[in-house]
Amino acid sequence: MKILLATDGSALADSALEVLLYRPWQDDTQVRVISVVEPLNERINHLVGLFDLAKTASDSQEGFTRLSIDLVDSYVERLSEKFGADMVSSAVLTGGVRETLIDEATAWKADTIVLGAHGRSETRELLFGSVPEYVLSHAKCSVEILKAASPAALISEIERKQPLEDNRYLVALDDSACSEITINEILSRQWPARSFFRIVSVVEPLPFQAYAGLGPEEGAGAEYDNLVKKIMEAEHAAAKKVVAGAVTRLRKKFSDASVKGEVLEGYARDRILHSARIWPANLIIMGSHGRSGYKPVLGRVSRATTIHAPCSVLIVRSTPSTKAGSDADVGHEDLG
Repeated sequence: MKILLATDGSALADSALEVLLYRPWQDDTQVRVISVVEPLNERINHLVGLFDLAKTASDSQEGFTRLSIDLVDSYVERLSEKFGADMVSSAVLTGGVRETLIDEATAWKADTIVLGAHGRSETRELLFGSVPEYVLSHAKCSVEILKAASPAALISEIERKQPLEDNRYLVALDDSACSEITINEILSRQWPARSFFRIVSVVEPLPFQAYAGLGPEEGAGAEYDNLVKKIMEAEHAAAKKVVAGAVTRLRKKFSDASVKGEVLEGYARDRILHSARIWPANLIIMGSHGRSGYKPVLGRVSRATTIHAPCSVLIVRSTPSTKAGSDADVGHEDLG
């Protein structure tokens, strides 16, 4: 596995480092740490020329670069202790943060990009949607977005001296090829001892279900009711099959883990977010899209879940390693 870790020196970037150090990984895991220094934008360049501050601006740019090099070096030192010096590389790059991250991940053929949930704007505000949302939408590999720890995780960190996570993983699936890739990705990784996995699949209401019993002519209402009932029964049966299969495979692979499954009713985004809050989950794992897998963009449920999640989120995309043994990402309607 090849993990690209992006850092800007923020607390959430440091949390991403702690997660990598905390989780177990297979022996061949490679980690590449990068930090991107943005060049002076056109407006600042104009002011530099106007007030003859070229040397001051150049010194500032060099200062940012030196700080980034020191930061990356400190990450490499800690990661090398876990993965081995020959399995850790680094780079300090110049350019637009979003585009440079994607370009580096593509060139290095990363399997997963790991970064904090917030990026810094030019006014140093912390905003979701600047870097993370762009990376989610444009990355060709899986993306893990680290958010601030939940209260349950913070309690665990104090009591067990564990960083950020409490080993509670909520896995959202449907019957699409992308969900199969998600399960394969989970099975290919190592997870902390005594982890807790909760597998959920959401059966959404049919668009016309609200009109059951209001047929266009007398007697049609019962037919609508029967049709809705049969379709929903089929949906429930498919969801139960997906959940049961995933539970069986995870229990077989991770014998010391607690693995439970559940079929939920409602709108997928709402049910996934609700489950993540009340359980509570420390990481939501789901595919980049569900049954409408022919779309090359991030699915509606995956995007909404990532933005509103109370915890960290891992969005799984197929890569050459995860595609082995599975078909292309095609299907029908949207869970993710």
